[in-house]
Parts: sequence; structure tokens; C-alpha cells
Amino acid sequence: MGTRIWLRAAAGLLLMAAAGNAAAQAPERGFLAHPLDVKAWLAPAPAPASLAEAEDEAVYLHTRAILDTPRGAEAAADNVYVPEAVAPRFAEALGTALTPEDNPLALALIGRVVKDAEALVAPVKQPAPPAGTGRVRPFVAFGGKTCPLRPDDFKFHLRESGSYPSTHAALGWIWASVLTALAPDRADRLIARGIAFGESRVICGFHYRSDVEAGRLAAAALMAREAADPGFQAALAAAKREFDARRRR
Repeated sequence: MGTRIWLRAAAGLLLMAAAGNAAAQAPERGFLAHPLDVKAWLAPAPAPASLAEAEDEAVYLHTRAILDTPRGAEAAADNVYVPEAVAPRFAEALGTALTPEDNPLALALIGRVVKDAEALVAPVKQPAPPAGTGRVRPFVAFGGKTCPLRPDDFKFHLRESGSYPSTHAALGWIWASVLTALAPDRADRLIARGIAFGESRVICGFHYRSDVEAGRLAAAALMAREAADPGFQAALAAAKREFDARRRR
């Protein structure tokens, strides 16, 4: 009798662990059945030879000197994308690090929102010429020192992909927004970290300033839409219960 009870309990724990691991894996889909129409409200990248483009170029050239400072090292460390790698970048602002073991629901939630963000910007996030009509990244257009390229930068063809808008800047805003909902007492720190995460793309030389601003705008619009989605609301409530329980330990 006692052995059967123990076996059932052990099986239950294994199923819970498997569910947690599954939740922490990269999601296959986001929350929104129909993405926002990004072209209806997001302006195109600055036109060639425009004042806005000249300002972008000036900021890029000016920020090359920052790479050899502590802020440059921070920018290089921010060159990450998957949830398990981004979480430590927000740990200090949050007061704790999200981990797949302790916070699978929170990480899965963020992963699904990121899927929605990728779908949102897809119509304007085009490959750079000659493969497409997207904006050429500054370090490709002008050369100059950048943050060290990581394996994922080559895997996802950073040099050939379009610069506008910055998905990483959107990612930083999404993390700041979701974590603020989980820990509103840490909001100021988290928002500052999310903004800095996007600015790191400019310092690294991977994006222009207007790319980053557009990425943040896209993320802010997306988060407003997510807040009205019942699936997102339920997932956020579950993630907050999970986070609060972990925080009390």
C-alpha cells in the first residue's frame, strides 16, 4: 500500500517536472491569432540622405568609442536572445534570476510574447539588399568596430538581415513589461534595464538609433494588445503565482 502511494507520488512529480521543462522550451506559437497591422502605424525607416538618416549615422560613428568602456562590455553581454540567456541580464533589476527550474511559466509566457513580436515586425523586417529591401545594418554599411559576433549572429545571418526595426530592442521592452507585471515594486529598475538592453544594440553597432526606437514602439503596441487577450491574461496570472511563490521561499 505504502509502496503504491509512493510510486504514484513519484510519477506525479516526474510529470510536473516534464511539464515545467516543456513550458520552458521555445514556444511554437504566440498568443495572438491575428497580429497587429504594423504598417498602419509604424513609420518606415529613415529615407536615404534624409536628416534622420544623417543623425543615425552620426550616432553610430560616435558610439564606436564606447565599445572599449564598461558600457561597451555590458552591450556585448546584452547580445543574447533566447529566454534562458536573457534572464540573467535582468536578474539584478528583478532582484532574482528567472530559471527554467523555478519559473517555467514565466519564461514560457515571455517566449510566446516574443513569437507574437516576431510575427508583428515580419512585414517590415526584410532582408537587406540584394536579397530584399530591408535596411543595411550600420556596421555593414560603414565598417568599424562592433561587439564580438556570437554563433547565433552567424546562424541567423546578422550581416544579411534587415536592421529596421530592432527585434532585440522590442525584446528588451517585452522583458521589462512582463517582469514589471510580475514584480511591480521593481518597475523602475526593470524599465531602465529594458531601455538599456535596446540601447546596447546601438553601442554594438548592430542597429541605428531609429531601429531601436521603432522596436520599442512596436513592443509597446504589442503589449497593449496582449493585455486584452484572455490567453495572455491567464498565462500572466499563472506566471505571477509561480513567481510570488518562488519569491516567498
